[in-house]
Amino acid sequence: METSRHLSFAILAFTVLAAGALLLEHTGFFAGAFRTEILARVDAGDVVSVGEAVTARNVNASDKASAR
Repeated sequence: METSRHLSFAILAFTVLAAGALLLEHTGFFAGAFRTEILARVDAGDVVSVGEAVTARNVNASDKASAR
């Protein structure tokens, strides 16, 4: 049974291209191209603790139960 030469060539070409892209990224040629920075600010008043979340969930559940 013969193997396809086109498939092995495609695999080799993909491997060479991927290795080249990784090398260029590593050397800094694509500096920042594959990275994103998340710029966000969180105020202390915006943070919800676990206890507050559980309490809010219990209040919502009791409101739904009493509405029925």
